[in-house]
Amino acid sequence: MHPRHLAVIAACSIPIVGCSGSPSVGANGGGGGGQVVATGGSGGTVGAGGGSAVATGGGSNTLAAKYPGDVGIKSDPDVVWTENFEEGSVATLLARYDDNKPDGLTLDTDVPARSSGSASGKLVASGAGPNAVDFYKNLAPGYDELFVRYYAKYQANIEWHHTGVWFGGYNPPLNWPNPQAGLKPNGDDRFSVSLEPMEQGPTPRMDSYNYWMLMHSWMDQPSGSTAYYGNSVIHDPTLTAKEQWQCFEIHVKVNSDASSGAGAELGFWLDDRSILQFTDASPVGYWVKDKFCPDAAIGTECTDYRPAAPVLTRLDLQYRNTTALKLNYFWPQNYITSGGAGAVWYDDMVVAKSRVGCIR
Repeated sequence: MHPRHLAVIAACSIPIVGCSGSPSVGANGGGGGGQVVATGGSGGTVGAGGGSAVATGGGSNTLAAKYPGDVGIKSDPDVVWTENFEEGSVATLLARYDDNKPDGLTLDTDVPARSSGSASGKLVASGAGPNAVDFYKNLAPGYDELFVRYYAKYQANIEWHHTGVWFGGYNPPLNWPNPQAGLKPNGDDRFSVSLEPMEQGPTPRMDSYNYWMLMHSWMDQPSGSTAYYGNSVIHDPTLTAKEQWQCFEIHVKVNSDASSGAGAELGFWLDDRSILQFTDASPVGYWVKDKFCPDAAIGTECTDYRPAAPVLTRLDLQYRNTTALKLNYFWPQNYITSGGAGAVWYDDMVVAKSRVGCIR
């Protein structure tokens, strides 16, 4: 079993681990097997997988273009939630959230170059402190489409476990995170999408870590309560965690037809460069256990296991089988279980119903 699995199984066997006064678990388990590396997009186009479409870059149609420095962006009718860490104290910041694990969270004066603020959030996990540092917001009643734009800076050479921004849905909505590591969602209960480091090193590759009803297992024959861990779908070596500020954006549109994945979308941008945009038609690829490999993938963990004549398929993003399940939570976190303390900085976080784009 992959060591990321063993760590989280051990942690989750103790009910109070990562809890902070609520029935929350610190984070999901780690992905099984190795990681897939594939060619990624460049410029404004999708670079992994055949038949993919041109994706929107950081043009004048973004919310950020309307609000230079993000000044006033929180008042836009398309904006659902913002966090710029300008509250003045950690206590005031956390009072806005429904659940948190605050030990290791401080306000820092290091901010992105174009930020109009003077503070960021610094989350230090593990070492002499707690494994999990986070804050969680219930966005009920929920949405069918959201964009999450945020800036992040990752300390180099850390043994990351789960350090990134998670969002998704619970039915019914919850006031605390409940990721249920190792278990596949039913389609009427939950789904989650995140972007986080998959490796260690000075600039580790990042990828998705997603749970939904049609996810795949790392096991050949799935069984038991550890069969499903987050699926990776990006596999772009240019998408890396760095010890410098970068602008990330994730887009999720849930399926409108509860009986199929029709209309569902999933997209990722780095510094307004489109990394990969999934629709219900493209790009096509094939599965290697719990990793979806776009057809253009060149990483050995795709190519070494690629069938001689693969039947290419789309990534089925049927997030739900009932329209009662919606996007209704926002959960930035830093969860480290070994290797000493590690810091991540977050700033200028915006959750919106339309494309946000990077700060102008």
